[in-house]
Amino acid sequence: MVEHPSADLLALQEALAGRYFLERELGRGGMGVVYLARDVALDRMVAIKVLPPELAASPDLRTRFLHEARTAAQLSHPHIVPIHAVEEHAAIVLFVMGYVDGETLGERVRRTGPLPPGDAMRIMQEVAWGLAHAHARGVVHRDVKPDNILLDRETGRAMVTDFGIARASEAHTPAGGTVIGTPQYMSPEQARGEEVDGRSDLYSLGATTFFALTGRLPINGPTTAALMARLLTQTAPPVCSVRSVVPSPLARAVDRCLECKSDRRFQSAADLAERLRTALSTRPETPPPIRRFLADVDATGSEAGTALTASLTSLLTLWIAFDNDMFAGIVFYTIAGVLGGLAGLRLARLTMHARSLLRTGYSLEHVQRAITQDERFQREHDAESSRPQLSAGTATWVAGSVAASAVAAWVAHADSMVIALPAVGAALIGPTVALRRLVRDWLGGRSLLRKLMQGRFGQWLFGVAGVGLYERESPRLPGAEPTVVAIARAADKLFLALPPTQRQRLAEVPALIERLEAEALALRAGDSTEPDREASAVAALESLRLDLLRLNAGATVKGELTRDLANVARIGAEIDARLTERDDATPVTNR
Repeated sequence: MVEHPSADLLALQEALAGRYFLERELGRGGMGVVYLARDVALDRMVAIKVLPPELAASPDLRTRFLHEARTAAQLSHPHIVPIHAVEEHAAIVLFVMGYVDGETLGERVRRTGPLPPGDAMRIMQEVAWGLAHAHARGVVHRDVKPDNILLDRETGRAMVTDFGIARASEAHTPAGGTVIGTPQYMSPEQARGEEVDGRSDLYSLGATTFFALTGRLPINGPTTAALMARLLTQTAPPVCSVRSVVPSPLARAVDRCLECKSDRRFQSAADLAERLRTALSTRPETPPPIRRFLADVDATGSEAGTALTASLTSLLTLWIAFDNDMFAGIVFYTIAGVLGGLAGLRLARLTMHARSLLRTGYSLEHVQRAITQDERFQREHDAESSRPQLSAGTATWVAGSVAASAVAAWVAHADSMVIALPAVGAALIGPTVALRRLVRDWLGGRSLLRKLMQGRFGQWLFGVAGVGLYERESPRLPGAEPTVVAIARAADKLFLALPPTQRQRLAEVPALIERLEAEALALRAGDSTEPDREASAVAALESLRLDLLRLNAGATVKGELTRDLANVARIGAEIDARLTERDDATPVTNR
């Protein structure tokens, strides 16, 4: 993994020789070093956490580290990183856990900025599920924070890791009131060194989600001591006071988790997960590839938008403050060109992502439908959030940028560079931030690039991305079509998969499927008060589909198939008669 490993690393590799091959270091924390390794026998990637030798020499810390591993190894849940093995080799103590290919929630926020509310709500729910599983087994995490939540790159699934300070809930805080955890995310009772339960983890999860939504901490301080004092005396601000576009159900959940008194929070992680499930149940599910693409759209909008705005600001500064100055013109045109080029590179990367999306069978239509669904969900859950409104922070930035531009114009020709450079810098940064915030407020917090994806820009982007790609059938979003259509399409595919001789003997099947599908859809469109007839059509097609599936598997279903074909024909005739009666009863109007 490295050309000149340290003695400690060499000893570790020798202890694991033949079983695990270390590839590289993934990260370091107060309680260990994490390496990416390959499980030789199973040919899979794993993560190995090792207690540093200087800490392993302490019996208390060694015991705590082993307790971490054995506690976490008891937990088995889709949203908890699994522990595969716990080992001791002389001075080396380690455990092997599942490797999650992705990034932490903290890294995501620092890379792309605050998350869309829908993504933050889903992550909060998934972490709550994992914590509910741990709490039910007497385990309190005690260190829930963005850097202990991993996001899988492929699916976006959130997984809790590093139960490094978890302990059975009946255990007491160490003698002397030792405080264990990360101060920025710990609960008030944890800061006081009191015994804690699962509700302390919920406070930390609320603080984590607050950070994911806003990019800032609910309570912070210049020093650890100041932060601890504020945790004990201050109440976290409502999340909507920092980011107004957060839907009401999510805002209420976050604010309740951040209550100072534990009896005012959700009383269990399961209760929190259920509350979020209820809020999310009306939100149409978006396939992971589309969800990842929209996250890239948001990141591109933020990064490219900032670069383009800064480029425009630099040209305006040149025009206002440095009229006819050749040297200043060269400098500012260079700045504008570089920033514009960076924005172009970011858009090119998004185009390649769109091309990858097209290869998997999704299209612009799927992306636009997902954006529309997100916007509808946002409006339904918080009508106020999407209204354009000028925030106080934006007004302050606008006023500051105007003042900075005026000062820059005044000192632009000053002989002292000490005065001119800071003024020009302020004239570049101030208007850039002000313009970005004005656009955000005008859109009600929605992404400008998402809005552009709904129009000609989206058509152009996917048109460029699709150059040279072959056409293929696009997958459909879950729930985007009636059940009868999905079953009929599956039955058609099964029929086409049959040997030619069987298709000849069952030549009437495609026509029956098409007829029943069309009549059921006509019934659905014209009269929604007859669900029983539509349900009968679905059941008949499903029986026929199962018969075709058995035929493809080589089973004999002659009698059942004959009966089901007759049933399909009968139900089709009944629906056809009902449609005829309805048409005859419809009054004809002269136009």
